[in-house]
Amino acid sequence: MKNVIVYGAGEFGSLISNIVSYHSDLNIVAYGDDNIEKIGQLIENSPVFGDKDLLKFAKENGIKYAISSIGNNKIRAEKYTLLKNNGFQMLSIVHPRALIDSKVTFGDNVIIEMGTSIHTNSNIGNNVFLGGDALIGHHNRIGNHVLVGGNVSFGGAVVVEDYVSIGVGASIKPGVRLGEGSVIGVGAAVVKDVEPEDVVIGVPAKSMK
Repeated sequence: MKNVIVYGAGEFGSLISNIVSYHSDLNIVAYGDDNIEKIGQLIENSPVFGDKDLLKFAKENGIKYAISSIGNNKIRAEKYTLLKNNGFQMLSIVHPRALIDSKVTFGDNVIIEMGTSIHTNSNIGNNVFLGGDALIGHHNRIGNHVLVGGNVSFGGAVVVEDYVSIGVGASIKPGVRLGEGSVIGVGAAVVKDVEPEDVVIGVPAKSMK
C-alpha cells in the first residue's frame, strides 16, 4: 500500500480521490491547500494542511508519494515542483476506464480521467491533466504542465507546448502546433498553429489579440 498526499483540496482533488478509489494499492492520507478556509478540514477522514504542515506531516509519517491536482497550470506546476524538490515521488494516475494504446509514454504527475483515449506513438510530458473522454490522436506530443479539458479531440501529430490550457470540447486539426502558454477556448476548432501566449476562440478558432 502506498500512502499518498494530494495537493489540492478542491474539485480536482476530488477527481483524484475518485480515481484512487479504483486502485487498491493507493491510499490518500492528507491534502494540501492554500485556501485558509479549507485548512483544518477533513476530506473523507484525511486532514487538509497548508504547505509547511503538509511537508511536516509527510516527513513524520514517512510518506514518499504525492500528486499535484490543481486546475491552474502554473499553480499546479508550482506545487509539483515544491513536492518534487522535497523528495516526493510524483505519481501518475490513470482511471481504469481510460484506453491507452501501444507505444504511449508519459511522465510523472500525469492524471488521465475516465473515458480518455490515447492512440499509439503519443508522448505526454510531466504534470499533465487529461479530462474525461478526451481523444488524443496518434503521434501527439504534449509538453509539461498542460491541461486538456473533457471531450477535447486531437487529430494526429499535434504538438502541444508547455503550459497550454485547452477548454472543454475543443478540437485540434492534425499537425497543428499549440504554442507555449496558449489558451484554447471552450468548443474552439483549431485549424492552424497557435502562437505562444495567444488566446483563441470560435469555429474556426481566431486569436483574441
